[in-house]
Amino acid sequence: MSKKWISGIIGGGILLLMMGSFVFAQETYYLIGPHIGLPYWQDHKRGLEAAAVELGVKTVFTGAHGNVIEEQVKIMDQVIAKRPAGILVGPLNPEALAPSIDRAMAAGIPVITVDTDSPMSSRLCYIGTNGYEAGKVAADVMAKLVGGKGEVGISNLLGFATCEERARGFADRIKEAYPNMKVVAIVDDQADYDVATKVNTQMILGNPGIVGIFGVDAASAVGMGTAVKSLNKVGEVKLVAFDRDPPTLELIREGVVQASMIQRTFTMSYYGLKMLYDYVHGRLVLVKGKNWIEAQKKGISPLPRRVDTGIMVCTKDNLDMFTE
Repeated sequence: MSKKWISGIIGGGILLLMMGSFVFAQETYYLIGPHIGLPYWQDHKRGLEAAAVELGVKTVFTGAHGNVIEEQVKIMDQVIAKRPAGILVGPLNPEALAPSIDRAMAAGIPVITVDTDSPMSSRLCYIGTNGYEAGKVAADVMAKLVGGKGEVGISNLLGFATCEERARGFADRIKEAYPNMKVVAIVDDQADYDVATKVNTQMILGNPGIVGIFGVDAASAVGMGTAVKSLNKVGEVKLVAFDRDPPTLELIREGVVQASMIQRTFTMSYYGLKMLYDYVHGRLVLVKGKNWIEAQKKGISPLPRRVDTGIMVCTKDNLDMFTE
């Protein structure tokens, strides 16, 4: 047996091993969220992982633990350097994260925004709630609770685009549809339980005529609820919250919070990953025989620009449908 022949067998074996490694290596997709410690984003994580099992791909859930956009930008750039198959991201700030999204797309890494958007970026698609419309629905719910009259407030997360949209939708709807109602105060709860408690207490004390408060982020309910409890105004000040965090649902059960706007968080990341996978694998065809990669280079994408996952209203009457 010649050395040359043996060398050929060894080399061929290494090549086969390399080919096997290439063929069977799992694709990796990332979900980069804001406030990832909140139960809200754990719903996203569950949706991501459920889709990953079905597709047979690997996923990594990461992101910022607070409101620091610089932290999210840094994480996004670190992920880009790993060259994953695709990225789902919920931008803390649409403008600040746009350059990173554009860098990923330019590097051939497809990006879909979930929950929060960056419309000025080159992202492929946004999947999430239309915050403005959700705010309008919340206004209608509040109006029904207070009989269409009285002063109301908003517990907001200032500077966070999605929350600002919800607050704006609420305020605009009150102004245009309910002449006997008025938004008299807006506070920044910073999506923090302690801060939310403090600022909502101050809002109620500073506006003794207030009959309702709309909380736009997942931490608002705890702050609003604690405030009305401490001031003995449970039921007197109606509370409309956002999302289905366990503390929020418990406050609804207790009758402290009257309603919460529930998003389809699991759905966003579940279908977000599936859309990324279909895009990466060329399953989405606009015209038979046309190269979808070339189409994308020319600004043509087979994906929708926006997918509105809508809103659901949780009250004490249907609470069991939203609890685990």
